Amino acid sequence: MLEWIKKLVSQIGTIWGKWSIIQKLIFAGILTGAVAGIILLFTVSSSPSMVPLLGVPITDQTTNDRIILKLDEEAVNYRINADGRIYVSDDKTARRMRSLLIREDLIPTGTDPWAIFDVERWTLTDFERDVNLRRAITANLEQHIKALQDVDNAKVSLVMPERTLFSNDQNPTTVSVVITPRPGSDISESRVKIEGIVKLIQFAVEGLEQDNITILDYSGKILNDFENLGKLDDLMLTSRMLKQKRSLEVQYTNTILASLQNVFTSKRVNIVNIDIDMEIINKTIAT
Repeated sequence: MLEWIKKLVSQIGTIWGKWSIIQKLIFAGILTGAVAGIILLFTVSSSPSMVPLLGVPITDQTTNDRIILKLDEEAVNYRINADGRIYVSDDKTARRMRSLLIREDLIPTGTDPWAIFDVERWTLTDFERDVNLRRAITANLEQHIKALQDVDNAKVSLVMPERTLFSNDQNPTTVSVVITPRPGSDISESRVKIEGIVKLIQFAVEGLEQDNITILDYSGKILNDFENLGKLDDLMLTSRMLKQKRSLEVQYTNTILASLQNVFTSKRVNIVNIDIDMEIINKTIAT
């Protein structure tokens, strides 16, 4: 074996000695390129694979900028290809960001829901197609809802009645979702976050009306009862107003005391109470 290696090295040395400088440079260049290609191949193959965020290129620059801003706000690692497709690190991140983009109305107009939820178009019999479609939508909805930071677990029930000849006799499609909020989450009292889940469900199920969506927590409390949530929002607004009023009263008291104590001693000056009347006006500004 050693003799064969020595013979091979000797032959290579003989051939190398017969080559001109140009031939040696060409050979060195080819060898360097081959080594660089092998190193690049191993680098690319060992780098973590990324998954598409929406599955379709984003051609509108304004929408693309808003999506990128949202990704930056969420500290998401992403990559934009030359064709405008956005890639993120893994499936879980992609599902979470899709849910947030739908909640914030950042999905480009005309985007195909099939591309969002990675649901295949089934080409089986009508019954098998409907069953598989329902299962696929249900599974993908659960994955996207559970990807939200405020949700620990989610169970989706989708009912798609058999199609009838007359639309008046058609029973509506309904969806019920039972979520388990993460400890410390305010999703049960946040109308914006619950509305985001409603938008996510409506985007996934074609023709689904908001009235036919029920979102509950593990205790059975209906979370998308927006009429009661509106009352709760008013209570939270009142609470914030009272806190702001008290903060201003303390601020004014300290300012007045500091000014007077520069002239008089602290023992001679005291403020019993300051009561501020605040007028809060709710305005709607059209943009």
